Amino acid sequence: MSAESYADAYWVRIHEGELHLGAGFLVTRGFVLTALHVLSAASGDDVRLDLHLPDGQRVPGRLCDRIEDSDLALIAVLDAHAYDLPLAPPTDRPRPDVAWLGNYRPPDTKTALSGQVTHAPITHRSDAHGEFTGLQMTVAQLVHDFAGYSGSPVHAVPADAGPDERPVVGILMEQELSRADGSRDTNVVFAASVQHAAERFPYFDVGHLRDVVAGKPAVLPGPRPPAEPRRDPPTLDVEGYLRRIRQLLDDGLITPDDAARSRDRALRALDDELLGGASGD
Repeated sequence: MSAESYADAYWVRIHEGELHLGAGFLVTRGFVLTALHVLSAASGDDVRLDLHLPDGQRVPGRLCDRIEDSDLALIAVLDAHAYDLPLAPPTDRPRPDVAWLGNYRPPDTKTALSGQVTHAPITHRSDAHGEFTGLQMTVAQLVHDFAGYSGSPVHAVPADAGPDERPVVGILMEQELSRADGSRDTNVVFAASVQHAAERFPYFDVGHLRDVVAGKPAVLPGPRPPAEPRRDPPTLDVEGYLRRIRQLLDDGLITPDDAARSRDRALRALDDELLGGASGD
C-alpha cells in the first residue's frame, strides 16, 4: 500500500446534510475522533451527522461524548457493522524532532500539510477551546489559515519509516496567533495527542475494552455525574436521559434489554434524588 493510500484510508469529512463541518478520523471502526469546535456549526448535539470516507462511502454518525475542557469529541458510527470500514490506524505517543504529515485536504483544497514536530509532549491552552496535551509543529506549506484542517489526523514520519510505519500521533487542533496583529498568518500549529484523547474518553479505558473483547454489548458513554451528590433542588435530567436511551435504541447502538436496565437505573436515581430512596424496592 502506498504512503498516500495508507494515510488516506480512515480520515473522514464531517457533514450535517450539505453543511461541511470539518474533519476527523476513525480511531476504531465504530468511532470517529475529532476536535469539539469542529462541530460548533452543527444545529444541535443530537443531530445525525454524515461521515464521508475517502473511498466514497457515506455513513451516519452521532456525537456520543465530548470533553469540553480539552476540545475533544467522539462520534459513534451508527450501525458500524453494516459498512466495510477500514481498520483503525496504528497510533503512537508524540515525540519531538520528527517529520509529520497530514494527507487530509478540506473540500476544494489541493494542499496536504507536512512539516516538523518541534516540541512534544506539551500542554497547550487555547484562548477559546480549552487545554490539551499534545504537539507543537511547524508547517512547510504556505497556507495562511489552517482552520479547515482542524480535527484531521497527524502522522509521525520517523526517518527511514515505510508507509505502514507512520502512526497517527495527534489530532490537528489550531493555529498559533501572530503576535504582531493577532491574525492566524503563522506556520505554527498545535495538535492534541491521541494518547491524551484515549486517557480522557471512558470508552477507551481498559475495563470497557475488556468488555468489548468479551463480546458484551457496547454501551456509549453517558452523561458525566456531578462531583458531589445534590439533594435540593433535583439535579438529574431524567427526561433528557430517557430521550437519549430511546435515541441510542433507535440507532441500534444498545439492545432493548440494555435500554430497559438503563431506564430502571434512571428511575431509581430519580427516587434517590427526590425521596432519598425512601420508597425502597
